[in-house]
Amino acid sequence: MASLTLARLAIASAATLVGSTVFSALGFGIGMVSIPILLLAFDAQTAVVMLNTVEVPLSVLMVWQNRRHLERGEMLPIAVAGLLGALVGSFVLAASAERPLRISIIVLIVVLTAITALNMRAGVPMPRFLGPVIGFLVGLMLTALGVGGPLLALYMLARQWGRDTIRGSMSLLFLFVMPAAMAGYAVNGLYDADRLTLTAATLAPVIAGFFLGSRIARRMNERVFRIAAIGVIAITSTLVLVREAAAL
Repeated sequence: MASLTLARLAIASAATLVGSTVFSALGFGIGMVSIPILLLAFDAQTAVVMLNTVEVPLSVLMVWQNRRHLERGEMLPIAVAGLLGALVGSFVLAASAERPLRISIIVLIVVLTAITALNMRAGVPMPRFLGPVIGFLVGLMLTALGVGGPLLALYMLARQWGRDTIRGSMSLLFLFVMPAAMAGYAVNGLYDADRLTLTAATLAPVIAGFFLGSRIARRMNERVFRIAAIGVIAITSTLVLVREAAAL
């Protein structure tokens, strides 16, 4: 990674502020919002490693805030499966070249947008036994690509979980996945001085985003929450497609 500059730190701070605000309001979306911005200044590995690391304190705050709404019984096997997926995903990230990794992130964002939008319209039920399978896939994707939360949001929306239940339960999964991802990153040598400095520099914007997103969440009813969830996914994926098309 090229050395850090004030401009690159400003981009990282802006990306994590916006992403953590969305995450705090909806319970997911930090990767889908932040990574397209981060890729303007950083390689994909740096963006994923930094974002998944700062997501740990953010998830702690989210779980504590929504602790009375958690679906603990259903989330435990999902979270354990997500942890296993995270251990696999860290090796995928370490072995990935820059260009294929960037393309994979873009394709994944588009696919997740489509399946979430279709589910919102059709209201197709999601059986409970699929939870751990989805948890494993989400853990793998979050660790390797930095995005994947909307797949679990799809499961929760289909099971008619409420706004605060989704926000807290999603964060509970991340509390299992992200420390495992960090351990995998360390084992694979993905932390260096620049990435650690970048992570430290973005902690303040992440915390600010948590408080801002919490205020937004309190103003949304369940219908607005669901519309916002789809809207965020659709807008961010469109921005990524436009950026890649311009680069061709």
